[in-house]
Amino acid sequence: MAAKLSLKLKNFMQPIRPPLTIFLLGATGDLAKKKILPAIFQLFKKGVLSNNFQLIGMARRPMTHQQFQNYVNKIVSPIVKDADWSKFSQNLFYVSGDLTNAESYKELKHCHQQLQACGNHLWYVATLPKLYLDVIRNIKELSLEKTACGWTKFLLEKPFGTDLVSSQLLNRELLQVFAEDQIYRIDHFLAKETIQNLMVFRFGNGIFEHLWNRHHVDNIQITVAEQMGINERADFYDSIGVVRDVVQNHLLQMLTMTLMEEPVDLQPKTIHTHRMQFLSQLEVLDPITNPGKVVFGQYDQGTLDGKLVKAYRQEAAELSNSLTPTAIAAKLCVNSKRWQGTPIYLRAGKRLAQSVAEITIQFKEPINEMFKKHGIVQRGNLLTLRIQPNEGVVLRMNVKKPGLDLNMSQVPMQFCYKSEFQMGLVEAYQKLIYDAAQGDPTLFPQALDIEASWRVIQPTLDYLQDGDHQPDLYRAGSWGPPSFAKLLARDNRHWSEPSPGICNF
Repeated sequence: MAAKLSLKLKNFMQPIRPPLTIFLLGATGDLAKKKILPAIFQLFKKGVLSNNFQLIGMARRPMTHQQFQNYVNKIVSPIVKDADWSKFSQNLFYVSGDLTNAESYKELKHCHQQLQACGNHLWYVATLPKLYLDVIRNIKELSLEKTACGWTKFLLEKPFGTDLVSSQLLNRELLQVFAEDQIYRIDHFLAKETIQNLMVFRFGNGIFEHLWNRHHVDNIQITVAEQMGINERADFYDSIGVVRDVVQNHLLQMLTMTLMEEPVDLQPKTIHTHRMQFLSQLEVLDPITNPGKVVFGQYDQGTLDGKLVKAYRQEAAELSNSLTPTAIAAKLCVNSKRWQGTPIYLRAGKRLAQSVAEITIQFKEPINEMFKKHGIVQRGNLLTLRIQPNEGVVLRMNVKKPGLDLNMSQVPMQFCYKSEFQMGLVEAYQKLIYDAAQGDPTLFPQALDIEASWRVIQPTLDYLQDGDHQPDLYRAGSWGPPSFAKLLARDNRHWSEPSPGICNF
């Protein structure tokens, strides 16, 4: 099975033959450890990256090349094979330095010249967003945005700024050094298989596309929930909160891919245009002009997986009086002909009941009287697109329960990736690194997309910044404070709770 899987992925991902150098800034950080380095190693194992590839990591931690190789070995050891690792490790190099100091980039440049001065360059910035401007300016000062024989690409992780003004500044600085087609802004949710499938699932199936409008859809719900807390990232998380962490990026991108208009083709420019058009039609999320449409929460003590977990304000001494929200529920509307009047409910946060991301479309109930006369409750159909974990699609339909009496029950029909295709999914970071190297910008938001999404949430950020707004406390392990449920109850609706049983074999 492993050999078959490797063959399929090799057929899908074409080998990158020209010499390639990946400059990984923040090489010892949490993201590099959990996602980027394993993804690069897997691309090497699958033959996508050849022996013409090299990775030069840079971070503050003092390390030699050999020590960096040992560090990476410990990260990928659960998935490593001796032959693969031996070849891969020979392509790993390291420079210890301060990302804000131009002298460090001189050392990086010297290291690269000693190895291979010619070829394609992929800069991957996986460090704190507050360092982005220093990184960009230092690359410009040392003329590292250029290569004598090949292309240069620049990848950076969300969040892209901390608000609308800072995102505009970041984009201006980027465009002084790189052209827009060299910049790849990463929101890894766009590379999730179920998000990519939205285009095919919706536009390739007439039974859904004809119903994908305000006449047939009662409401849309999007949940991005995590069981984990903030771990060791107290300073970082308290400075951004849940709105910047997942709403401005993951949630709005998921919503855009779900509800945007049909593109005439699959060219990146066409898809970007339609995403931008949808974001421009979203009403802004303003707690002042639309009170009651946005509710904030912060996790208190609770129990998860049978273990007592701390309250947010107990995670670190500096958080003892923090008002930073760790969860949010909101109601949005779209000013478009297709979706006018259809409510969209968003919910996201940490220390919630499940770690899950999904989109649920609730269709309107059919207008009939025959079941009501028999006292039978008829519920609207639900279509759930599970983004993670256990990717798949579930349609809940009403059927007659077996028996002599006429009773109705709602049952699921589900499509699950891992059972249907009998193969693993291409991990999001592998896909993103590969697409950037191949010059495919489809799954990467562009400057105008980013600024449009900041405009949607900017009033919420201003509201949180300007006042003494106490978030509602909620028990860790729950689905948020009671105010989250009340947000929908005012519209005579309720949350569709994610089912742990979806595609869980």
